[in-house]
Amino acid sequence: MAGEARELEALRQQVLAERAAGTQKLLFVFGGALLVGLVFLAAVGNLFALLAALPVALIGGAIVHHVYFAKGAARYQAMFKRRFVSAVVRAIEPGMHYEPDRGISEELFSQSGLFSSRPDRYSCEDLFHGRIGETEVMFSEVHAEDRRTRRNSKGNTETYYVTIFKGILFIADFHKHFRSPVSVMPDVAERHLGWIGKKLQKLGGNLQKLENPEFEQMYVVRGEDPVEARYILTPSMQVQLVALGKRVGNGLRVVFRDSRVCLAIPNKEDWFEGDLHKPVEDRQQAAKLLSELKSCLMIVDELDLNTRIWTKE
Repeated sequence: MAGEARELEALRQQVLAERAAGTQKLLFVFGGALLVGLVFLAAVGNLFALLAALPVALIGGAIVHHVYFAKGAARYQAMFKRRFVSAVVRAIEPGMHYEPDRGISEELFSQSGLFSSRPDRYSCEDLFHGRIGETEVMFSEVHAEDRRTRRNSKGNTETYYVTIFKGILFIADFHKHFRSPVSVMPDVAERHLGWIGKKLQKLGGNLQKLENPEFEQMYVVRGEDPVEARYILTPSMQVQLVALGKRVGNGLRVVFRDSRVCLAIPNKEDWFEGDLHKPVEDRQQAAKLLSELKSCLMIVDELDLNTRIWTKE
């Protein structure tokens, strides 16, 4: 791992040097464009001559930014993930594999049942997959969006996108085949509308009420088979989901489907990234990366998924 860190640090220093050179070139491009505009302004005495230099400056600036800033940062990020993040994963969980350019597919996202609509735009990265103890798991960053249309002030129709979900999608083997899905969703209605929210819950159908009051306050459970819902959501599982919900924050969604448990954990930040402005072995950066990884890996222990109390049919 020391060799990977030295190689990465050399690349980081190179990219920073390129950025310093790029900054000089940006100043040259904008300064040159301003000078040309002033010359034309003096020659023709028209302010529009000065404004005519603006597109030249913007195009030149965009080219310099791409060559000296964007490409270098992307090169460093790719190498940071392939070398450094992969080495950290191997060190703390040898049974896991990391593929930074892949993610959980849109098909699996839609099949999970975590969200009612299929996304119109979908991206994913940072796929982790393998075995933790006895449990097969996979998780990745996901960004799913829904396409909407609206009319602007001129009456024209324009398209925009609304985020359905951004965060970590986590899928693990539950070692039991479910006859029908059981969903555990944030209880937004009851939290914000009180007794009215409780009444609205019933409109969705297949509502299942459980005995843990704190769990009931946080989540709404739906499933076709009330016996199976209670078989899965044991008193200890309810306690575990309450604790997990508190740790990851509001918005946790869980679905038990087929023979897997699927979790959607909202997260607005991009995880597993290297900071170009910090040394590769910076302690804060390493601690942040370890915290992000362990936040996902510990779900197996938090939900006690390695305990085999059922046998798959």
